Amino acid sequence: MVTALINEPPRAFQISREARQYHPNLIIIGGGPQMSPLPEEAFKYGSFDVIVNREGEDIIGQLCDVLLNNSAQKESYLEKIPGITFLKGDKIAQLVQTPRRGLVAPDFAELPDYRSIKDLTPQTPLTGGVLETTRGCTENCSYCQVIQQFLGYRLISRETELKRIDQIRELAEDGLIHKGQNGNISIFISDDLHAPPLRAIKFRDERLERLKNWKGHTDNMYMICQARAEVGQDMELANAMQDANIKMLYLGVESDNAENLKLVRKRQDPGQMHTDLTTLNGMGFSVVAMTIIGLPYDTEESIMSLADWVTQVSNYQTANLLTPLPATSNWTDLQPLNEKGELLKEGELRPYHLYTGRRFVHYDERWSMQESEELFERYSAKLRSIDNLYGRIFRMLRTYRMRLAATGRELSDSIGARIGELSELVRESSESKNVVPAKTIENLLDSLRAASQPLSNARTELSENISSKLQEVNNLYRDLTTSGKSDKNQDASALESTVTELNGLLGSLMSDTKPQTETP
Repeated sequence: MVTALINEPPRAFQISREARQYHPNLIIIGGGPQMSPLPEEAFKYGSFDVIVNREGEDIIGQLCDVLLNNSAQKESYLEKIPGITFLKGDKIAQLVQTPRRGLVAPDFAELPDYRSIKDLTPQTPLTGGVLETTRGCTENCSYCQVIQQFLGYRLISRETELKRIDQIRELAEDGLIHKGQNGNISIFISDDLHAPPLRAIKFRDERLERLKNWKGHTDNMYMICQARAEVGQDMELANAMQDANIKMLYLGVESDNAENLKLVRKRQDPGQMHTDLTTLNGMGFSVVAMTIIGLPYDTEESIMSLADWVTQVSNYQTANLLTPLPATSNWTDLQPLNEKGELLKEGELRPYHLYTGRRFVHYDERWSMQESEELFERYSAKLRSIDNLYGRIFRMLRTYRMRLAATGRELSDSIGARIGELSELVRESSESKNVVPAKTIENLLDSLRAASQPLSNARTELSENISSKLQEVNNLYRDLTTSGKSDKNQDASALESTVTELNGLLGSLMSDTKPQTETP
């Protein structure tokens, strides 16, 4: 399965083609916010069997069954699966797009299978958790593709919310999500309007009650979410967010120009927005203001004034030049440019690698592609970019992980040496067999050898406990075999008890590293 965002199609298409080249019989499915509205492009430049349109949790099982069955009636079966696009026929292929019926329940798949992530270990944990609580949006901003990708505004159930929060906590306790030095877990609430506006009364009231239910479940969590600035007018909701440990707010400021906001259907007033941002800052929220420049009423002077204003009312900022996205009106209304900054010719693939929000990729009489890139750099230089903050955090985490990996290797080497020491003691002494069953130590050594690979990826705390307990076994075994005491039963009992404790730790180790399988 291959997905892609707006700047990733060339790589996604390349992956699909190379996968087909080296594995001709491989089934390749595409999807996501880029290929979903543009399946023709995906089939033209990539090598896919099927493109899934919008969401796919409800059909992916049925789709895979049909594709894997390789039946002569496969195409007729595919025509019955809603919300997909595929090529029908061999010599003259016809693009078939089946209609999507209804909407997917946002918690159709109740819990994400994080443990299936390749190479996810305590040495390489996730930087933070991701919590999906809703899909869709109550708004209709012209530049945003969420409205078309995730239709409507749908909340997962209250019970699923709490289960997902508890799942993230369990992953952190197992070392699979990074914890800060203060023990906090960073969690991004992945939705597009966690706190609905006051005018969406039903959704707002429901969110308030859910936030109250979170209390006690989100201790030691640092929550981050997107919201509208007008949450600053709703003290009850804002206080509930703080009580649930939501500390950082990404707010869609976009522009301080009323005409720009009206044109892109962003329903907010610049004056009120200033008041709301000031209020939220005063409450102690860390505010990230998301801005869009290059809107129709922008001038270079107004863009620089936006930078001056937004840095006064927010802690950090993001910046993007207006970029047309598939399934939005901008995609068809704005004239696309090629890589050279000239008008795109018919049949020419858009230069998607340039669709990063750092330059105009469409024709604008005010600025060329190059001029817009220079404008972006001047504007960004005046901001406190949240990207710079994350860059520092990731560098610190990388250093921490390198130290952790070195510690893990040292522990693994230390345990290996102690296993060798115990083996040598067993070979050199036969006296202990009279008081400790030989099978007890032999089984322990077998378990230790079997655990050598999992030990290299184990949680540091567990590795340290195993290493310490193994040293106790070695010391007790050495005392038992070299002591001149006539009655060694007490020492033998202590050794057997310690071996039992060590086997328990090894059992925990193997359970931690055992691949997760689905239960029927």
